[in-house]
Amino acid sequence: MAPFKNVMIIGGSGNVGKPTVDALLKAGFNVTALTRKSSSATFPSEVKVESVDDGYPSDQLIAVFKGQDAVVNLLPPVSVEQHNSIADAAAEAGVKRFIPSEFGSDTTNPRILELVPMFGHKTAITKYLKTKESSGLTWTAVVNGAFFDWGLQTGFLGFDLKTSTATIYDDGEAPLNATNITDVGQSVAAILSKPEETANQFVFIQNIKTTQNQVLAALEKSTGKKWTVTHRSATEARQTGGQKLGKGDMSGIPDMIVGGIYSGDPAADFATTRGLSNDLLGLKEIPLQQLVDQAIKA
Repeated sequence: MAPFKNVMIIGGSGNVGKPTVDALLKAGFNVTALTRKSSSATFPSEVKVESVDDGYPSDQLIAVFKGQDAVVNLLPPVSVEQHNSIADAAAEAGVKRFIPSEFGSDTTNPRILELVPMFGHKTAITKYLKTKESSGLTWTAVVNGAFFDWGLQTGFLGFDLKTSTATIYDDGEAPLNATNITDVGQSVAAILSKPEETANQFVFIQNIKTTQNQVLAALEKSTGKKWTVTHRSATEARQTGGQKLGKGDMSGIPDMIVGGIYSGDPAADFATTRGLSNDLLGLKEIPLQQLVDQAIKA
């Protein structure tokens, strides 16, 4: 398989998109950002921008995908049909590699889908990509666990940096596999730099395997203060999230995902069940205190 050179990214202005664009540019790829015509997103001057109608019509996608070696799709995996349509257009245009909007828990494990049923959308998308292999479109899906830096800075992982308060799920000892967003972006660039070694497979990466209790201790050391702690049941969080989603309330998504992350179920620890692709992709595990200090200072 010839080396890739031209990469189109969809959703390149988002939380994962920005560091991915930076990593691709640094690695020497020709990067094109695909946006909706109604979008006001901006990109570095080195990035070419192509726009299509908001519904991502197939004919327009095929036209802009032609000449691209790879498509990185970072749109939220809400509409399976939309993602499959984008994959169809990529195959029709002769794109060689497709990276779907996976990024997170190990959806290859059926137990994960029991814990967080909404991840079934991701499974459906990768399953569909496998049907496109015969057309010449290869794929790679990234499993990186939680976004560590983003999860701390936004409070998603249960820690509020502004108020020095923590919500600890169950006993706080559930394994947490996590990766900084910058390294997620670097993993995408590394995948596209090694097309033969990464074709048609999931890759598993992490910067750290830790627990909430260990993160709390690192935060207290970094901030020099004792944090206020409350406890919550991971099972209750998943149930609450599921009930909200059942009523069409999307605010239940964080509860369901965090409840799954901190479930303590062995399936959630992909570093143990699947192994890591860190060496293949040139990524390193990073000491917890260093990760926490960096997240606080960012």
